[in-house]
Amino acid sequence: MIDIHTHILPGVDDGSPDLETSLMMAEAAARSGVAVIAATCHSNQEEYQNYESEELRQRFMELQEALEREQIPVQIVRGMEIWAVGRLEEKIRSGRLVPLNGSRFFLVEVPFDAEPEEIRARLTEILDLGKVPVLAHPERYYCVQDRPNWLFEWRMLGVLAQMNKGSIFGRFGPKTEKTAGILLDHQMVSCIASDAHGVEYRTTDMGPIREFLEKHYSEEYTDILLRKNPEQILKNRLPAAGPPPVPVRQEIRWFW
Repeated sequence: MIDIHTHILPGVDDGSPDLETSLMMAEAAARSGVAVIAATCHSNQEEYQNYESEELRQRFMELQEALEREQIPVQIVRGMEIWAVGRLEEKIRSGRLVPLNGSRFFLVEVPFDAEPEEIRARLTEILDLGKVPVLAHPERYYCVQDRPNWLFEWRMLGVLAQMNKGSIFGRFGPKTEKTAGILLDHQMVSCIASDAHGVEYRTTDMGPIREFLEKHYSEEYTDILLRKNPEQILKNRLPAAGPPPVPVRQEIRWFW
C-alpha cells in the first residue's frame, strides 16, 4: 500500500512531536503493509506556515536516515497538506509549496465550512497553473456532506480526491461516515490515506481499511484505492485505474 497523507515529519505541526514517534508511526505502517509514505506537513496556515525551507529539508533527511538506520522497510517522500486559502499561484510558482514527490500533484485542504464556489475557485486556480489538486478528505466538508455531487462536479474538472481511512469508521461523526460511504459507492474517491497524526489515535495502520474495502467492495477496488492510484500520483501520472465517478441520483436528507 501507499499512503499519500501523513503528518509523520517530526516537530513541524500537530502530528508527530519527535523522531521517536515518527519511527513508531513508520513501524506501524510497515506492519500493516504500507511500503511508501508521503510526509505531508500542514502548510500555508497561520499557525503552521511550513513553506519550503532548508529546515524542512533537513528534518526530512534526518527521518529518512533514521528509517534506514533502524531498518524500517518504508520509503518516505516529500509533500505538504496545503491550506488552500488566499492566492496560491505565487507560492506554487516560487516553489514555496511542495507537491507530492516532486510531481504536479498538490495535496490541498479547505476550511470545513467553505462554500462550494470558494472551493471551486481555489481548485481552479491550481488547475489553471497546469497542476492537479488532490483534495484531502472531501467527505469532511460540510457542503459535500449536504450535496455529494459537488465532489462529482470538481472531479469532472480534473480534481482528484483523497479520503481519510478514519472517516469510514466513524472517527469524525455520523455525517462524515455516511458521506464517505456514498462517495465510495459512486467511485468519486481517487485514493484513501491515513492522515495519521500519531501512534494512538489517527494512526498509520492501514490494515483495517484494507480489510473493510475487500469485504464490502472488491480486491480490485481495494488495490486501486490503496496502491495503484497513489502510485500513479507519486510517479506524476494521472490515475487511469478504476471505474469513472458517477453522480448521486438522490441527495442526502439529514433528520435530527
